[in-house]
Amino acid sequence: MKKRYGLIMTLVIVFTCSFGQDVPLFQSKEAINVRITGSIKSIKKKSNDSTLVAGKFLYEQGQDQWITVPVQARVRGNYRLANCFFPPLKLKFAKKDVESTLFAGNKALKLVFPCHTSSDKNTLVRNEYLCYQFYQILSPYYFRTRLAHLDVTEISRKKPRSYDLLSFFVEDNSMVAKRSHGKIVETKGINPASFDEKQSVRNDFFQYMIGNADWSAVFQHNSNTMFVNGKYVPLSYDFDMSGFVNAGYAHENAPTLGTGDPRERVYRGYCKSKTAMEEIRKEFLEKESALHAIIDQHAAHFTKNELEDMHGYLDEFFRILKSDDRFKDSILDLCRTTK
Repeated sequence: MKKRYGLIMTLVIVFTCSFGQDVPLFQSKEAINVRITGSIKSIKKKSNDSTLVAGKFLYEQGQDQWITVPVQARVRGNYRLANCFFPPLKLKFAKKDVESTLFAGNKALKLVFPCHTSSDKNTLVRNEYLCYQFYQILSPYYFRTRLAHLDVTEISRKKPRSYDLLSFFVEDNSMVAKRSHGKIVETKGINPASFDEKQSVRNDFFQYMIGNADWSAVFQHNSNTMFVNGKYVPLSYDFDMSGFVNAGYAHENAPTLGTGDPRERVYRGYCKSKTAMEEIRKEFLEKESALHAIIDQHAAHFTKNELEDMHGYLDEFFRILKSDDRFKDSILDLCRTTK
């Protein structure tokens, strides 16, 4: 094997999606079985935002038919890279290499791993995956995802070690822009008033719902910006620091937010018209049952206590929305101004 392949990925996949459909990877919610063999230490050392490590993966299409696809990968995510054993990855593909595969139509993908090897590692990944599923219910602009069961063999040790991990693929922001007939904007520091009002409120309410304070649409922190229909739209991602996920490694909120507890909700949205705030409030209330149903769809993978905690965390958010006084005290009076 040539040394330039710092990361070898073997994907064992059985699927029945039609290649005629748009982006076959996201046409099913069934988890993909994935095998990865490589050196985690090596890819951490050799890749960065501008340096990719070449590799390849194999996936099974049908009975004993194996397809080989070259891929380039790099690490991403400053906090996870510095503090986690498994770094999240950004994968890039050449069009000619994927045009007849499950990955057709994708130039790039994110691959989200657990942070550590702790016993709750896979539960935390599924929690974060649920956050992405929530947003698909709440907004027309979202990242599609696909779960994957990873059999990871780490070869940097004297004796190879295997890990059974849950992970998920996240579509690239360019694909969201293509689906939305929009354009990704790299500029940071956009005036909050330039963002689409209702879409901003949807994002703000969602972040508050999952108890996430680790984001900024204005400065593109854990958020991309898309220009569509004459307005800027936030595209948020990476929710592992949220109270809903409840990761033990989550860092404390900044002192300026008034609480260090990452499970305590802090409304970080900018003030918008009362009409927009009330309209989106109504939207969320109408979707309360649908959001709880997403959790229930994954009930088999959680303990009774975990399910009660997740449902309870959402219930507290909706109690705030249902109370005029609490809605005013917790959201309307705490929204940020641009002055």
